[in-house]
Amino acid sequence: MKRKFNNLILLSTLFIFGSSNIILAQDDKMVKEVQVVRPYEPSISDANKINIQPKIVDTIRVNPNFSYSIIQRPISTYFTPAPLSAARMVAEPLPDLSRNYLRLGIGNSILPQAEFYFASNRNSDYTYGAWLKYFNNKPKIKFDNSNEVKAPASNIDMLLFGKRMFNDKVLSGDIGYNQIKRTYYGYNFYNAALQPSNDKQAINRFAANFEFKSTTKDSSKFNYQAKANFYHLNDKYDLEENMLKGMLSVNKFIDKEQFGGDIMYIHYGRNNTDGSKNNTIIRIKPWAHFSGKQWHAFAGLNVIVDANGNVNETYFFPNAFISYDIVSHYVIPYVEINGDVEENSYYTLLSTNPWLYTSTESWNSVNKLMIGGGIKGKFSPVVSYNINANYSIIDSLALFRNISIDTNNPLFNRFGLVFDNIERTTIKGELALEPSKLFRMSISGEFYQYKTSKEAKPWHLPNYKIATSIEYILMSKLKINALIAAEGKRWAIDASSSPIHLDGFLDFNLGAEYLYNKRASIFINFNNITSTAYQIWYLYPSQKFNMVAGVSYKF
Repeated sequence: MKRKFNNLILLSTLFIFGSSNIILAQDDKMVKEVQVVRPYEPSISDANKINIQPKIVDTIRVNPNFSYSIIQRPISTYFTPAPLSAARMVAEPLPDLSRNYLRLGIGNSILPQAEFYFASNRNSDYTYGAWLKYFNNKPKIKFDNSNEVKAPASNIDMLLFGKRMFNDKVLSGDIGYNQIKRTYYGYNFYNAALQPSNDKQAINRFAANFEFKSTTKDSSKFNYQAKANFYHLNDKYDLEENMLKGMLSVNKFIDKEQFGGDIMYIHYGRNNTDGSKNNTIIRIKPWAHFSGKQWHAFAGLNVIVDANGNVNETYFFPNAFISYDIVSHYVIPYVEINGDVEENSYYTLLSTNPWLYTSTESWNSVNKLMIGGGIKGKFSPVVSYNINANYSIIDSLALFRNISIDTNNPLFNRFGLVFDNIERTTIKGELALEPSKLFRMSISGEFYQYKTSKEAKPWHLPNYKIATSIEYILMSKLKINALIAAEGKRWAIDASSSPIHLDGFLDFNLGAEYLYNKRASIFINFNNITSTAYQIWYLYPSQKFNMVAGVSYKF
């Protein structure tokens, strides 16, 4: 062990001395300069820049002062325009004027129906013409007791008319004749011992009307209108009524306001089996019309003298109307108030009910007050509407009630008149739709509420009326029209003087016309399609389903 340790010390000593000799030998050959080679990397130290811009302050100011002038030298030009020919408008051809019209028809009970119209050639100075219409109907009416009664009826209308045009005036007039024939086919069929009569009524009326008016568009001048009307009425039972009416109306614009007035005189001379009676009404109506961009107002006074043989009264009624356009013709609310005297002439009464007993005494009705309001306007350019509600106080409103003129044969088929003071509330609505010339539709409705003073009920007055009219042209060849009318219940008085209820009804009519060409066409009309024997007048049921077909021609 000791030997190994000594050997280790000897080796270490030899290693140390050997290494020293090597180092010493290298020192003799080494170059003592050190060179390091690498790429050059330049650098620039940070610097602070001066942001102040140099500026030179000029203390000397020079104001330029100079003058100039324009030398005017006219330059003469020479231009000769070429002549221009006047423009010429090509006149549009006037549409073909069909001056004459003929319509003939026949039906299951209509024998025949005829209408003729004649007019003069186109002329800027005058026009004249004639119109004739004849209607003859011979239906059989079936009563609730299964008894059938003949009820012939006919109408004749004839008219001659003319018009003369001046520079700023127009004179027009017409004369005509009307005849209404009816049969008293109604009777008290609840009494089995009674049989209907063959009594007939024939009402004849001759009339003449004239008008002279100004047509000037100059607002600084007076406008005027004068009318004269006359008719003579008679019937089969010695009734005669002569009416003479004259009216003068003038108005003038002062700035934007219009002022005017109407004066009217109406006289009736009556004769019947009970004697003679006169009825005269004088109306004086001053008025003024004001308007703005969105509003219209009308204010007037109705002064009416009523001299009807029973009383002589003078009435003063307001006559006012105001409307305001809220939304550009779409919503226009309005209110109105007025009053008037309504003459109950025999012509008006017989036109309403041809079975009136003409020896019944009649006098005028006085609408003492009518106040109302509503909203009208358009939903769109093709849809318009009007909604109205009003309240009226009417003195001496004429009501029809059944009477018998023969105690030995109480058919109860004539109508007398009773007069009562009435309060009436009315709600109306109208809607019109016309999207094109090919389609047109209108709907109207009126709803009534009555309050009587003496009579138990408002005899023969319905509590509502609704009407719908539709017209449609298909492919410019086929015209289709429909009329739907509905009326509510009404009250009548029976033979025992007790109120009796008359049901409401629906009347549906449909018509079609085929245009063969611009002149000729064929038509067919269906009336009372529901075939309801409704009673507008008590004991007078209407004709059920009927139709008429025919041709028309223009030439």
